[in-house]
Amino acid sequence: MRVYRPSDDPGLPVVQWMHSGGFAVGNLDQNEEYLRKLSIASRSVIVSVDYRLAPEHPCPAALDDCRSVWEWITSAPDELRPVDVTRAVIAGESAGGTLTFALAQQLHETGLPCPLAQISLYGTAVMEVTNPEYATALLSPEDCHWFWDMYVPDPADRRSVQASPGLAGDLVGLPPAFVATAEVDPTRDGTEEYARRMQESGVPVELRRYDGMMHGFATMTAVLPAAEELFHEIVAYLSGVFASPE
Repeated sequence: MRVYRPSDDPGLPVVQWMHSGGFAVGNLDQNEEYLRKLSIASRSVIVSVDYRLAPEHPCPAALDDCRSVWEWITSAPDELRPVDVTRAVIAGESAGGTLTFALAQQLHETGLPCPLAQISLYGTAVMEVTNPEYATALLSPEDCHWFWDMYVPDPADRRSVQASPGLAGDLVGLPPAFVATAEVDPTRDGTEEYARRMQESGVPVELRRYDGMMHGFATMTAVLPAAEELFHEIVAYLSGVFASPE
């Protein structure tokens, strides 16, 4: 993992970040500039998780790693002091967004300390291609199935909540959520349906669809105005969450 600090001020809140990459690729370096910028703008310490990758480490290895890091954060380790671990949020992009959904459920169900909120940037809630018409060079239906074959080799296991958190039954009591989706995304509808189900279960959810944007756009803040807009939405959301902890 890698830790980003905006300053040495005591009492800063914490964001646990899970990167993208279809559970099979990606590393700590890919979001370096974005996370530095986010740490400064949100005045929070960001802990980026270097979770194990498929196919060598199939589901639920990545989720297990994310949970271990969360347990480390909430134990208030010396390495993080003097941050305020009671003001902590989980967040992720794409596969990291899926892990965010799944981790929020797991923490709630097991009675472990829950985050104040969960932020998912087009995380696939269900391993299903719901919008095949929105294939792009960044993510096609074939790409989806390739990644899923790596992470969850047995198709029957893709219905588990570890792999498809959007299929969970009871959503009551989950942490508040900020869910961003891209219009041009082969898995968009499944994620938006999960966000609506959370809302119907009484979970405070802010759902934002970015029209004209493709899966993978969020960190392209240098070239896409919509990505910069989303960045500021995230910063504003974090500011509200950290200002009013439950």
